[in-house]
Amino acid sequence: MTLGALDTPALVVDLDVVRANVAAMADLARERGVALRPHAKTHKLPQVARLQLDAGAVGLTVAKLGEAEVFADAGVEDLLIAYPLVGEPKLGRLVALARRVPRLAVAVDSAEVAEGISRALEAVGGGLSVGVRIEVDTGMRRLGLAPASEQLVALARTVAALPALRLEGVMTHEGQAYQSDGEAELARAAAEACDLMVASAEAIRAAGIDCPVVSMGSTATARFAAGHPGVTEIRPGTYVFNDRSQLAHGSARDGDLAAAVVATVVSRPSPEVACVDAGAKALTSDRMIVRDAAADYGAVAPGAAGWAAVGATARAAGWPVARASEEHGLIAVPPGGELAVGERLALVPNHICPAVNLFDAVTVVAGGRVVDRWPVAARGRMT
Repeated sequence: MTLGALDTPALVVDLDVVRANVAAMADLARERGVALRPHAKTHKLPQVARLQLDAGAVGLTVAKLGEAEVFADAGVEDLLIAYPLVGEPKLGRLVALARRVPRLAVAVDSAEVAEGISRALEAVGGGLSVGVRIEVDTGMRRLGLAPASEQLVALARTVAALPALRLEGVMTHEGQAYQSDGEAELARAAAEACDLMVASAEAIRAAGIDCPVVSMGSTATARFAAGHPGVTEIRPGTYVFNDRSQLAHGSARDGDLAAAVVATVVSRPSPEVACVDAGAKALTSDRMIVRDAAADYGAVAPGAAGWAAVGATARAAGWPVARASEEHGLIAVPPGGELAVGERLALVPNHICPAVNLFDAVTVVAGGRVVDRWPVAARGRMT
């Protein structure tokens, strides 16, 4: 692909930075003695999954069955579906997936979900089984049971007794830590969540039930959770690409940004505004995942060889996308700032995960040149 062939808006991925990010997280997990099971809902790309597995990841985490099916098609043999599976259509697909994925696990937080999965697997016979991770609510207030609670232990007993299920352990998403103010508070939030998870596993073990896995799931807290006594696994996702939220939490630096939306300035309606052709349908409407997040839609990226390879200038670095409608992104231009119609900018989303899901393909650059174009294989797999 030539520079002129890249139309905008386009999601551009710097493969050199992706490889460095993948290696750094794998090294962290290896040094701290924990398993790494990256969340693939961030990248949705079999090519990136292969990089992660080759670097030492034990398997992948996915959010939905559809994502699991895509990665199974790509040859991934160890998958955790971190979402409750409810309803006959999903249970039928889960059975089909269990037939072709050697190591498959699911998340549950109720007996109803566990019993439905067990019945579906038992009905087809053949010795099919799946692993089960019980989800614990360490403060996110989304899914999961109270830590170390009677309800948690009761569900562990139920799962352990059900045919075709293997209780593997407990898992959480400590997303509440993203509301921390500063490094010290983030570290405390991570430690508190880890302590609650270890206590939960110990409560299950005290009931005479094996509970080998204690799994934490967040990029911002991964550096604290890895190596925390009793934690056995981390499930970061955003780290492969990073975004403005990770920059804000200190889990990434400018040089760790591996993905950006390249857009073209299409209008200068006033000296204070530059309009680009990437709006909410390219950047999403997500705010930064931080306390008291600013009401913007991303910002112009700092200079990077990868984005320069597709013609993006860095001279507007840090300028925010202050307003956005579906197809228009309005950049706040400071006094004296200059941007000409036709210039290209690389925009860093506040939250990269949903942004990836908006594109059919990513343009891949490496060594300062365009090298490939990858379809976003798991895009839109919401069922």
